[in-house]
Amino acid sequence: MSGRFIALEGLDGAGTTTASRGLAAALEQRGVRCIVTFQPSDRSIGTAIRGHLRSTSARLDPHALALLFAADRLDHVRSVVEPALAQGTWVVCDRYVMSSWAYQSTECDLQWVRMINGRAPWPDLTCVLTIGAEQAAARIAARAQQQSTPTDIFDALAVQRRVAACYAGFLAEALSNVVAIDATHEPDAVVAEIVARCDAAKLL
Repeated sequence: MSGRFIALEGLDGAGTTTASRGLAAALEQRGVRCIVTFQPSDRSIGTAIRGHLRSTSARLDPHALALLFAADRLDHVRSVVEPALAQGTWVVCDRYVMSSWAYQSTECDLQWVRMINGRAPWPDLTCVLTIGAEQAAARIAARAQQQSTPTDIFDALAVQRRVAACYAGFLAEALSNVVAIDATHEPDAVVAEIVARCDAAKLL
């Protein structure tokens, strides 16, 4: 039996990384074998992307950056996601296609961004963690202060507001297997809601 593919999406600061780890732990408690992964990946293209996002020198052209995200996604799917699914392992991915739609479309045409990501397989369930841009920005600032984590070019509040509007638009499209999760709650409650959505979708 093939595994299931779950993608978590949302603003920076929405808690996708924390929720991904929490979901994996909850699934494992149910006897589900799973892995947690993320995009941009830790492979060569993904590592290059992270460098560009945090660079204080000349920025990469937005369209070139969008193409790098799409290339990293396909490489990651072929090398990590699909082999795991074929072995019956669930894959929980911290960010996926919808992140490119939302973030790259702030500077590139949305339909073009969708087109270059068209070969990426659609997840069994996509959970969009919803939170206001201001609250997400406050979380990012607190995290940066506590952990000395670097910021990137998408962390600016004005950008996050545009990205939040994009996610709201995608949710209004009623896309297949896409659900909204209120990310303003405590992490355990967020994870519990995601697990409930997995149950409702008959994935478990």
